[in-house]
Amino acid sequence: MGMGTGAAGGPVLALPGPGVNAALSQTCAICSDRATGKHYGAASCDGCKGFFRRSVRKNHQYTCRFQRKCPIDRDKRNQCRYCRLRKCFRAGMKKEAVQNERDRISCRRPSNEDPPDKNKGPSKEDVMKADARAEMLSKQVGGLELQQPDSPNGEIDLSTKRIAGINDVCDSMREQLLILIEWAKCFDEFKALSLDDQVALLRAHAGEHLLLGVARRSRNFTDVLLLGNDCIIMRNCPEGSNQQDNLDISKVGIRVMDELVKPFQKIKIDDTEFAFLKAIVFFDPNAKGLSDQKTVRELRHNIQIKLENHISDHRCDLPGHFGDILLMLPALQSISWQMVEQIQFVRLFGVAHIDNLLQEIFLGGTTSEINGTATPLPISNTAPGSYMSSNESPSSPLTPTNTGDLSPQTDQMPVMILRDLTPNQDFRYFKQEPSLEPETSF
Repeated sequence: MGMGTGAAGGPVLALPGPGVNAALSQTCAICSDRATGKHYGAASCDGCKGFFRRSVRKNHQYTCRFQRKCPIDRDKRNQCRYCRLRKCFRAGMKKEAVQNERDRISCRRPSNEDPPDKNKGPSKEDVMKADARAEMLSKQVGGLELQQPDSPNGEIDLSTKRIAGINDVCDSMREQLLILIEWAKCFDEFKALSLDDQVALLRAHAGEHLLLGVARRSRNFTDVLLLGNDCIIMRNCPEGSNQQDNLDISKVGIRVMDELVKPFQKIKIDDTEFAFLKAIVFFDPNAKGLSDQKTVRELRHNIQIKLENHISDHRCDLPGHFGDILLMLPALQSISWQMVEQIQFVRLFGVAHIDNLLQEIFLGGTTSEINGTATPLPISNTAPGSYMSSNESPSSPLTPTNTGDLSPQTDQMPVMILRDLTPNQDFRYFKQEPSLEPETSF
C-alpha cells in the first residue's frame, strides 16, 4: 500500500494488490479461523501455531478417545489434541521448522546482548515444588493425612476430628500463615524483591491464601471443612459444640462450602491449577505499598500464561476452564474480607487471643509494637520441619545453621515480624505477647 499522485496533482492512496487481499482473507488450514500468516509451512491462526509449537517442543504424545475422526474447527479445536496435531501435519506444518526457528533466534542474538530476562516468572516445576513444600509443612504442623483426589466420596471418620472453636481457627490460621511465608520463600523472584515489596505481597492477599488452602483440603468432602490443624467446621454442627457457640465461624464456613468448595468441585480443578491460582493471587501488582509493580505484573502475566498452557495441553476436554478458574476470584476476595472483619471483632472484644503474626498480616500492627515487650528467646536444636505450639513461639528472627539447627540472630532489634524477612531466615517462631491496650484503629 503506498501513495501516488492523482490527475490534479494531489496524493491518492494506492490500493493493495490482489495478492495482499488474498493473504488477508485466507483461513487457517487447521481450524478455519482467520489465518495470521504462514507458520511452519501452513497458513494458520495464532492459536494453532502456538499449539503446534508447544506440541513439538515438549514432544507431547497425544491420544484420541474416539476414532481419530474428531471435527477440528474454531469452536471444537481444543477438544482433541491428537486429531488437531494430525491435522497440523496434514496441512503441511513441519516440526523441523520449529527447531530451525529456535536455532535462528539463538544465532541472531548479538554477543553483547543482555542475558534473557530473569523476570519471566517461575516455571511450572518451580510452582509445583513450592506447592509440594507447603503441603509437606501443613502435614507436619497439623498431623494431616490429606485425602487423595481420587479417594471415594472423600469419606472421613468424624469421630476422630475435633469440631473447631474460635481458638482452633486462630491457631490454624497462624500455622497456615507461617507456611505461606515458607511457600513464598521458595520463589527466587520473590526473594529478589525489596523487603518492603515482600511484606506488601504477604499482607495483600493472605486471607485468600488461607481460604484457598481450606477449600483445597475440603474439596472431596460434603458440608465439612478440614482445617490445617485437623479440626473441622461442619454445616450442621452438633448441639453444645464449640462451633455452635461461635456462630460467625459457621457463617464464614458455610460461605466457603457454597461459594468455593462446591464450585471447585464443579469445575474439577486439579492440584496444578490450584498451585497456579495461588501464585496468581499472590503476585498482585496492585498490592498496597508495592513499589516494583512492573516486575510483579510481568511475573503474574507469565504465571497466567503457564496456567493457560497447562489447561490447553491437559484439560482441553473442559471448554472455558481457564475462565471458570478466574471467576472464582471475586468470591474468594469477598469471603476474605468477611473473615478479616471477624478477626477484627475477635481482637476488639477479646473473644480469642490474636497473636503477633495475625495482627501483623491482617490488622496492620503487632502487640509488641503496642506494648514494646517483644523479647528474643534463643531456640536451638529444632528441626526446620517442626513447629512449636502457639504458647512457646518466640519472636526472634532465626536462621538455619550449617547443621540444620535454628539459632537466633541477637544482633537484630525486635521489630515488626515481617520486617525481618530475608531469604535465609525462618519465620516459624514468634513470641506472643498479650495486649495491654485496646486496638483503636482497624
